[in-house]
Amino acid sequence: MVPEIQTAQDIWPELASIVFVPRTETDYQRLSTLWDELKTLIGKSENHPLVSLMEVVEALIEKYELEQASAEREAWCDLSMKMLARAYGEDEPEYTTDMLKWVNPDYEGK
Repeated sequence: MVPEIQTAQDIWPELASIVFVPRTETDYQRLSTLWDELKTLIGKSENHPLVSLMEVVEALIEKYELEQASAEREAWCDLSMKMLARAYGEDEPEYTTDMLKWVNPDYEGK
């Protein structure tokens, strides 16, 4: 086994509760809190030994946020399509211009 992998295997049980892929809002909040604490600790020091950890945590947070935004948009689109299908189903009658109560003067009949 590569020495770096052996080292990671030895220390990972201790780190796994700190650095993880967030899958729930609770996980996301835990990582956000960790990032805030790291930011406070590190400040503007570019040479701090935990800068890399802060960057990894930040990447995990950003990934979760992007996935959540995508999931929310997908859910919104699905709901929109369902409502549109319900409003204009196959049994929807054909509407004619004779049924209009008033005519839009800006519409040219196109």
